[in-house]
Amino acid sequence: MRSVYQRYWVDYGAHLVEGGVEAILWAPEATRVEFCVLNRAGDAWVQTSFDLQKSGYGNWRGFIANIGAGQHYGYRVHGPWDPANGYFFNPAKLLCDPYARIIEGEYHYGEAVLPYASAKNAKGTLEPVVVDGQWVKSEIDSAPFVPHSVIAKDLNKHHDAIIHPKVEWHNTVIYEAHVVGLTKLAPWLPEELRGTYAGLAHSETIKYLKELGITTIELLPIHSKISEAHLLENDLENYWGYSTLSFFAPNPSYATKEAQEKGGVAVLDEVRGMVHLLNKAGIEVILDVVYNHTCEESNAGAMLSYRGIANRQYYLQQPGNFGVLDDTTGCGNSLNFCDAHVVRMALDSLRYWADQIGVDGFRFDLMVTCARNENGFSPNHAFLTGIKNDPLLGNLKMIAEPWDLGIAGWRTGGFGFPFSEWNDSFRNVNRTFWVQDKMRMQSGYTVSSPQTLTTKMAGSWDIFGQNPNEVIRGPFASINYITAHDGFTLRDLVSYNEKHNQCNRENNADGTSDNLSYNHGVEGPSDDRKIRVERRRTMRNLLGMLLLSTGVPMITAGDELGRTQKGNNNAYCQNSDISWLDWNLEAWQRDLMHTVKHLLWLRRSFPALRQSEFFTGNPREDRDVPDLCWFRANGSLFTDDAWANSDHRAFQAFFAAPGGNEENSHRDVLIVVNAHGKSTEINLPEIRRWERIWNSQNEIPRSFEEHSKLRIQPFSIQVFASIV
Repeated sequence: MRSVYQRYWVDYGAHLVEGGVEAILWAPEATRVEFCVLNRAGDAWVQTSFDLQKSGYGNWRGFIANIGAGQHYGYRVHGPWDPANGYFFNPAKLLCDPYARIIEGEYHYGEAVLPYASAKNAKGTLEPVVVDGQWVKSEIDSAPFVPHSVIAKDLNKHHDAIIHPKVEWHNTVIYEAHVVGLTKLAPWLPEELRGTYAGLAHSETIKYLKELGITTIELLPIHSKISEAHLLENDLENYWGYSTLSFFAPNPSYATKEAQEKGGVAVLDEVRGMVHLLNKAGIEVILDVVYNHTCEESNAGAMLSYRGIANRQYYLQQPGNFGVLDDTTGCGNSLNFCDAHVVRMALDSLRYWADQIGVDGFRFDLMVTCARNENGFSPNHAFLTGIKNDPLLGNLKMIAEPWDLGIAGWRTGGFGFPFSEWNDSFRNVNRTFWVQDKMRMQSGYTVSSPQTLTTKMAGSWDIFGQNPNEVIRGPFASINYITAHDGFTLRDLVSYNEKHNQCNRENNADGTSDNLSYNHGVEGPSDDRKIRVERRRTMRNLLGMLLLSTGVPMITAGDELGRTQKGNNNAYCQNSDISWLDWNLEAWQRDLMHTVKHLLWLRRSFPALRQSEFFTGNPREDRDVPDLCWFRANGSLFTDDAWANSDHRAFQAFFAAPGGNEENSHRDVLIVVNAHGKSTEINLPEIRRWERIWNSQNEIPRSFEEHSKLRIQPFSIQVFASIV
C-alpha cells in the first residue's frame, strides 16, 4: 500500500508503476522536456530520450516503458537562453531530477558542467566567454561528467518496519556527529565499515553512544552533495556536506564500498538500515538539512539540476532583476521560499525522510532563509506552517538554526512552536563567563556579572519565554550548546587564542575570529602541567554548565574525548585526521569521558535538572520552597542590586524537584559556582541537608559526601542533591 502522502499528491520524480516508470517534472517556463535514459556501454554512456508532455501547472509528465529500479536517467530541458534575465535553459546539460531518491556517479568539474562556454583567466579559473555583452551557451554534453539520477525501488512495502523512539524533550540529549568523522578511526570496526552508514549502526558504535548517555544523534548532512569549485581546484572537498545536490537522495560516498559497487539501491538500503538499527536501540536520528541553498553556487557556477530546470523560480533573485541572485546564505544562492513549489519540494523531502526512511527529526541550517517571504522573515511563513500542521512532521523534533546572512537575519527566539532553536546566546555567555573572563581577570580587566549566565542556566526565559503566545514551548525551545561542528572544539577553545586554518588554503581568512577562547598562556599544545590542568578544569566547567542547565543539551562529537582540530575553527573541507575522532586516548581523555558520563547520569537521575516548564520563582503544589532560588556565597538570597555586580561571581542555584513518581523526583539540586580567581567560603542554604554529587575540581567523579559548609576552589563548580 502506498503512503498517505503519495496517494493524494502529484507524485513528482520518476516512480515505478506497472510496466515501467511514470515521470513528472515541474519546469514552468520550459518549452520542451526530454527524459533521458542512460545505459553504460564500456566507458561510454548510451543515451535514449523520450519527450514528456506539458500537463498544466508547469508540470511535464510521461510514461517510459520497460525500465526499472537501478536505471540511470536525467532531464534535458529546453527554453530561452538569456542569463541576464535569469534564463539558463541548455539541453546539452544533463540535469538531475530534484526528486531523485538515488544519485549515482562521479562529478568532474570543468567546462562541461558549466551552462556557458568558458575559458581560463590569468589565475587559471574558468570564467564565461562573452560575446556582444551576453554569455555564450555551451554546447558540450555534460552527461559523462556529472552524477545521474537513478530509479529507486518502491519502499512502501517496508513502511511498517519504521520505529520512532519518540524520546520526550525533557529527556533528550543530542550528540552532533559526522558519519565519517565518528567512525573513520573507530578501533572496534572492521576496515570496510569505517567511515560508513553501516559503521555508525554497528552494535559497538551503538553501545558507545548508549553508555555515554545520549538519546539522539544529529547527523551532519547526508543528502547527496557536490563540492564547490574552489575546493576542487585546491584538491579539497566539502567534508561537512553543506552543499546539497539532491534533497531526497543520500550521499553515496558514506556507504560501504560493497554497497557503492552494487549501486544506489544498495546505498539506500544501507541508510535505511542505519536508521532502523539506531531507532531499534532507542536512539533517535535527526538529520541536519540544508534547504537554504544548493551546490550550484552563483550564476557563474555549475548547472546540475535546479538552474537548468527553473532558475527564476527555484532561486531567490534580486527584486526587479532576474539576472542577479539574492544571496542570504553566503554560498552563492538562496532557494526561493517565496515560491509555492519550493515550499512544496522541501516539505515533500521532509516527509520522505520521515515517512519512508524513518528519521526522527531535522535540524535546519540557516533556517531564516527558509522562512523569508517578500517582506523578510515571517514566523507564519507557509513552510513553517506546513511543518507545524503536518500530522507526521508536526510531531517530530524540529530544530532551527535561527539566523542567516540576510537583512535582519538573527531571529533566535522567533520561530515558535513546534521548533526548538540553537541558542547562540547560551554559547556566547558561557564562553565569556568561563573562558574569556578568565583571561581578562588575569590581565586586570573588568569581567561579566552572573546575571546573564544565571538566566541561561534557568532555560533562557529572556529569549524563549517572553512572548505569551510562545511560552508553550518552555525551556525545550532552547538547544543549549558550547561548541558545534562550526568553530573550535571544546579542547581548542581552551588551547588557542587565534584560529589556525591555513590548511584550508584560504590564507587563514575563513572562519570567525570572534571565538571567545583562551589558550591559558600558551598557543596550542603545551607540556606545562599547570596549563594543562587549568585547561581541563575549564573544559569540565563548560561541560557542567551545558549538561546541568535547563534546556536541551547538545554535545559535539569528540568533545567528551577532548578532541582537537589543531586550532582549525572551520574544518568544513578537511576529510582528514583534523576532523576524524582519534580513539587513541590519553589517561586525561578517558577521565573526561567518564566525567561526561557522570554528568549525563546526574541529568537522568535527578528530575530537577530536566525541567519541563519555565521557573516562576514560586512554590509548586505541595512544595515548601520556590521552584528556583539564587543564593549568595554566604547562603543569603540574592538581592536585585547584586545581579549586575561582577563581585558576585560566587553564587548558588537552587533547582527545586518537580515532584512525581520518578526516582529522585523529590530531591532538590544545588549548583554552586565560584568563578572568582581565588577560593571562596560557601555556606550551603540551611533549607536542606546536602550531599555533594559532583566537583569540577576533580579529574574524575568521586564518591558522594554530605556537606553544609565548604571552601570552593577558583573557577570551579560543585553540585549537591538534597538528602531526603
